[in-house]
Amino acid sequence: MSVKVEMIYIKDDRILFTPYLKEYDITDYVQELTEELSKLKER
Repeated sequence: MSVKVEMIYIKDDRILFTPYLKEYDITDYVQELTEELSKLKER
């Protein structure tokens, strides 16, 4: 699946992205992703 993302930005200390002119808060997903990547890096 692919999604065209118009913009990724930070607003009120949250990471947001706007595919198809709708705004989604992805902060928690990005934090989880960075934690998992950090774990992989430590191996």
